Amino acid sequence: MSKFSIKEDMLNAARNGDNEAMNELIKAFAPTVEKIAASYIGRCPLTHSDLIQEGMIGLLSSVYGYSSSGGAEFTTYSVKCISNCIMSAVRNQLRNKHTPLNSYVLIDSIDLTDGQANPEVVVEMQERMNLLRERISTKLSTLEQDVLKLHIAGHNYNSIAEKLSVTEKTVDNALQRARKKLKEK
Repeated sequence: MSKFSIKEDMLNAARNGDNEAMNELIKAFAPTVEKIAASYIGRCPLTHSDLIQEGMIGLLSSVYGYSSSGGAEFTTYSVKCISNCIMSAVRNQLRNKHTPLNSYVLIDSIDLTDGQANPEVVVEMQERMNLLRERISTKLSTLEQDVLKLHIAGHNYNSIAEKLSVTEKTVDNALQRARKKLKEK
């Protein structure tokens, strides 16, 4: 996977909205996301770009959810988050209720050389992350943004409800609205 150590200050800067730090993390983890995503190509109905996008969401989740008090290094934690996010998306697509929608498989060509991501892929991932951040800030209400951030950080509905002083139903509704808004083109 990644052959480096992420410094705590870079991680904190990325958490606090430093785009340069976030872009460095994306660049560093692009080969990892690509490698994990490539292992699912042809085994599920998701396209290569969809798998990469899910992996990038997992990376974002790891940035906001990581705590050094857990005992694991950030690199280990982020790889697990990326893998889990991709696996979750694949599982959701393979559920029986999606069978009519998933009757085709699209296979993208993959060019991995020495674990280094293609520069075009890195730029594409950075653009997608920037677009996702922009869509979150423009399309979602403050409550929806807060709920989504806590959900990505790994909090359950009960803990989110307590932190935001709302009901679990409000948390669920906000999360569902956020998902719907972010899927709209």
